[in-house]
Amino acid sequence: MRRMFAIVLALVMVLSMAACAQQATSVDVAAAKSIADLKGAKIAAQAGTFHADAMTQIPEVQGSTLPEFSDLLTALKAGTIDGYVAEEPTAIEVCLGDSSLAYLPLVNNSTGFTATDADVGIAVGLKTGNTLREQINTILAEISIETRQELMNQMVQLSAGKEVTSLALTSEAPANPTGTLRVAMECAYAPFNWTDMNTPSLGAVAISGEGKDGMYANGYDVQIAQYIANKLGMKLEVYSYEWDGLIPALNSGAVDAIIAGMSPTAEREEQIDFTSVYYSSNLVIIYKKK
Repeated sequence: MRRMFAIVLALVMVLSMAACAQQATSVDVAAAKSIADLKGAKIAAQAGTFHADAMTQIPEVQGSTLPEFSDLLTALKAGTIDGYVAEEPTAIEVCLGDSSLAYLPLVNNSTGFTATDADVGIAVGLKTGNTLREQINTILAEISIETRQELMNQMVQLSAGKEVTSLALTSEAPANPTGTLRVAMECAYAPFNWTDMNTPSLGAVAISGEGKDGMYANGYDVQIAQYIANKLGMKLEVYSYEWDGLIPALNSGAVDAIIAGMSPTAEREEQIDFTSVYYSSNLVIIYKKK
């Protein structure tokens, strides 16, 4: 029911944007050299994320939020916004699938955009006081920066439908698991996490839960989750939640961890604990070429 409500709300918002603004503004995103050049642009972001905060740094921005990334892409293609904020790997994946799209990097402190390491990094979310935190930090420390980048490049290719024959990050599954690591993610934010229907891509994991038969999760977060579970000697289970349901699911005990492209911001650290960062990326604005 919540997902249906979100879909209806997103549709209403997109239609409202179209009715209120027949076309996006005349701001040329492609020509922008700094956020000052985006003054007055119509920029959108996913609700409840740092992306929504980032867009407010644009002078006189006509900002808006939508529930899911797919809604942002729909609005951009409809011409009701000039662009939307995303991580660079997501932009690369989207642009690989649609040559009419491109992206503008919001390089920290060189385009007028300001962000902390926590804002642009992603980490594993755990319930406050969870004793797995230090164990997971030790496991993450074993993964080199080169391996992390290679794995992300592979996930970008795989999510765009390109062939990938082997994964940069692998570990042996335990023969006799000592428990289950239940991980929550959206399964809707490629290349960090996405859903395969019926035919799983390389390294995909079945999504657990009622009504999820034939649905598989894959992406950078999934591979990190699988690596962590294997190293802990545990079985991995992946559960799909809407973004705003991730932290409540963790705190309720429904899952053990959030591995979902989530930044360890100060606001979130008031609610849950985070491990060290397992990936960092520039934020960008995805736009439609003229």
